[in-house]
Amino acid sequence: MEKRKRKIISKLRNKHRFVLINDNTFEEIVSVRLTPLNILIIASTIIIVFSLTLYSVFAYTPMRNLIPKELTGSERAELIQLNQELHEIKQELETRNQKIGVMNDLLSGKESKYDSTSVRPNSHRSN
Repeated sequence: MEKRKRKIISKLRNKHRFVLINDNTFEEIVSVRLTPLNILIIASTIIIVFSLTLYSVFAYTPMRNLIPKELTGSERAELIQLNQELHEIKQELETRNQKIGVMNDLLSGKESKYDSTSVRPNSHRSN
């Protein structure tokens, strides 16, 4: 176990050179000595800074309204009541539309469609 730990630590401390070279002139633009440990530290620092920045933006600016929040009991009851009222209004609108359809049929002379007591033969009905 101890030997494995030392092996991992030694691999994290191995030094590597990162070099950017201009392909046309072979001029060295940037040269940096890096270790896997340095890369790990840099990456974690960037992630932490990014997270803190996002938290600050969402906590202290108007963008916090984009994140849904927990509803209180009264807000939840109000939403349920509004949803029920909306359902009732939809049903009432459907009923009115059906009534208007029937009235339009009756006014246009298609009353035979709704006449269940008629004993007249089909030939005497007006078209």
